[in-house]
Amino acid sequence: MRSGLQRGVDRARFSPHGALVKTPLASLLDDEERTLEAARALLGTGGLPAEAETAFAGLTGQYARLLRHVRHLIKVSDRMQEELNRLNDRLRDSEEKYRSLFENASEGIFIARLYGEFLDVNPAMARILGYASPAEFLQAHRMDPLWPFPDSDEKERVFSALAAHGKITHLQLRLMRWDGGTLWVELSAQVRPPDARCPDTKVEGVMVDITERKRMLEELRYLATTDGLTGLYNRRYFLELCERELSRAARYRLDIGLLLLDADHFKVVNDTHGHDVGDEVLRIITRLCRANLREVDITGRMGGEEFAVLLPQTGLHAAQDTAERLRKAIAQTALPLPDGQMLRFTVSIGVCSLAARDLSVKQLFKVADQALYAAKRGGRNRVETPPDGS
Repeated sequence: MRSGLQRGVDRARFSPHGALVKTPLASLLDDEERTLEAARALLGTGGLPAEAETAFAGLTGQYARLLRHVRHLIKVSDRMQEELNRLNDRLRDSEEKYRSLFENASEGIFIARLYGEFLDVNPAMARILGYASPAEFLQAHRMDPLWPFPDSDEKERVFSALAAHGKITHLQLRLMRWDGGTLWVELSAQVRPPDARCPDTKVEGVMVDITERKRMLEELRYLATTDGLTGLYNRRYFLELCERELSRAARYRLDIGLLLLDADHFKVVNDTHGHDVGDEVLRIITRLCRANLREVDITGRMGGEEFAVLLPQTGLHAAQDTAERLRKAIAQTALPLPDGQMLRFTVSIGVCSLAARDLSVKQLFKVADQALYAAKRGGRNRVETPPDGS
């Protein structure tokens, strides 16, 4: 129990596809850093309602501090591994010192067989998974050998990788608590081969609870990519998705369609009935877009009363049909007002569809915007294509 774990594991990241990829420490949190940068970039751009700006800035600051703390913890963990290596060289026979480290570490530490049976866990690991003591943890595991893994596939993924590669480092996975709840952990482990002192092959590992970090990452990612009023993609992220879809369409020589929607006389709605009613109109348009579009279609709020819909693998006629169906659905909808009246509203839609070869997102929007201008000039509540029929 005191030798293999103390030797530590070298830095390598376990890829989502099951392969071990050598990775420098600085890149382990790149995804979190990119999300944080996207969140910072959103601040001050006007992409969030004024009342949400302060809360969003506070959350971004909290997550930045958490990320710095996580990096510090990783460095502390590495130093701990180095210390374990030195202990392994100098104190191989000092069971008491290793047991003290095992018992008092804040990280969860475990020893298991290579097929997944847990033989020993420290108090921290028992607490992370909801038990008061290692004995209670091991009793629960004996009653259900699959626990704490949520399913056999996840358990097989961990121990097959260990059997194939001898170690895993910073692998993120879900585990089950005693009460049935789930948590995210980051796991590093290595295989200790048989030797004269220990004739059985065993796995020794360290586990850290990263549930809160994951939650904050997902919340930041959502806020950085989503329009707070409608729940649609915001302008920045919608354009990013357009770039990706355009690249895919160019690679496979596919057409791609774009709709630009603008709520007609929206300023009059706001001035006459107030911004709360105007906001509800935008939410209704959002719901109707979702109800009348395919799952593969991408919808975003570009700002104010303007929306955009990207239609992958869609020619001009199909794009026109989609736009007309959406226009009719909106025109046939009414919003009840507090005074008993019914507010009706319409949209103008510019439609284009172009071959994605040698086409930029800027060019695609320019053509669709010309069509939208034609719809406005033609009397609103209509669908138009560009003058050249693109």
